[in-house]
Amino acid sequence: MKILVIGSTGTIGKEIYKSLQNNHEIYGAHRSSTSYPIDITNKDSIISLFKKLPKLDAVINAAGTASWKSLSDLNEQDYYIGIKSKLMGQVNLVHIAKDYLNERGSITLTTGILAEHYEPNAVALSLVNGAIHSFVNAASHELTRGIRLNVVAPGAIAGDFPRDQKFARYLPVEIEDVVKIYEHILSNHNTGQILKIY
Repeated sequence: MKILVIGSTGTIGKEIYKSLQNNHEIYGAHRSSTSYPIDITNKDSIISLFKKLPKLDAVINAAGTASWKSLSDLNEQDYYIGIKSKLMGQVNLVHIAKDYLNERGSITLTTGILAEHYEPNAVALSLVNGAIHSFVNAASHELTRGIRLNVVAPGAIAGDFPRDQKFARYLPVEIEDVVKIYEHILSNHNTGQILKIY
């Protein structure tokens, strides 16, 4: 398969890239890449990347950010950081990627435990994650040519976060187990799924 991994130098993205590279033709994209640069907050940047690549079988996004502040400290502009990056960045990615994928291609987005569970100072990120779940639930029904849309929602990653410390009331998960979820999506035919691991 020809697969694009966006955020290929991040905690999750780099492990997805390493795991898939031996059996697939993998393209790793991130903000500072000289070969495949991308800024998901910029639609032109997304389009420019896809125009460089061959027709793809799958796109995995592990990029996106949001503000970490308490509710009392958040202002409107703080919310827009996550809305522009992790929310609309992934929404625009779906709108653009669907036209550059082969038939029955796969798009996988990334959210996290905060869509459902509380952690202090994560209100803005919880808002964004929940919105993406609703988007995937609805948009997956309207994609054509058999293109599938799913989302992976992991908890905190062990090693990146202390293994014995709970995040949003759950202990962190092993990165190897998270990567297996992304691999599973590539090999099945389901769409509209929110695959939770925490």
